[in-house]
Amino acid sequence: MDQQKLGTHIMSPPSVPNHNKKAHDQEKRHDFQTQQPYLVYSPVVKPNNNPIDSVSHVFNSWTNKADTITRNVWRNLKTGPSVSEAACGKLKLTAKALTEGGFEPFYKQIFATDPNEQLKKTFACYLSTITGPVAGTLYLSSTKVAFCSDRPLSFRAPSGHEAWSYYKVAMPLANIGSVNPVVMRENPSERYIQIVTIDGHDFWFMGLINFEKAKHHVLETLSHFRGQPYGGY
Repeated sequence: MDQQKLGTHIMSPPSVPNHNKKAHDQEKRHDFQTQQPYLVYSPVVKPNNNPIDSVSHVFNSWTNKADTITRNVWRNLKTGPSVSEAACGKLKLTAKALTEGGFEPFYKQIFATDPNEQLKKTFACYLSTITGPVAGTLYLSSTKVAFCSDRPLSFRAPSGHEAWSYYKVAMPLANIGSVNPVVMRENPSERYIQIVTIDGHDFWFMGLINFEKAKHHVLETLSHFRGQPYGGY
């Protein structure tokens, strides 16, 4: 297994996209658990290595989309080290959400929520980390911006043993300092949403299928939460 593919399997600190760290630095990856107040750990049993297991029945509602959407979907899947594994991850997530009654009940099972909290939007994307992009879903609710990986990632527990957890991020809207849409000048197809917290932690979300829509809803939700008018971006 090459290092690029390994990046989606190992939990590591969030980072600026294309940030390269040497392999020996990854030995310290467990240290960031106590340095990232927005990460949520939910230890799970080591996952099945078979990426296909029970998702073949999900391909029953695909419809033709415009060429732009097709390119965006392909770009989202290409962001991950393995296109087939990314696709299977998305299918399993969708199947699970459907069996749980939709994404809102599914979201409330994944994250601790307030009684009146409502899920507003979900966006398939990747979170940029030191070991590579992590495939998952960005959740936008009335009180927070959250992310959960499509599958568990491995990390070294303080005991030194290998452990597994979904990569979950939960940022209360009150703790978000800024949201910065970033389009790379040299390659406009590379677009990111950077979220910076008031205490200096930043998260880069990439490979969004509909970047403009995601950008709009994140900025609009934050503006409304702050009681400010939103005039677009």
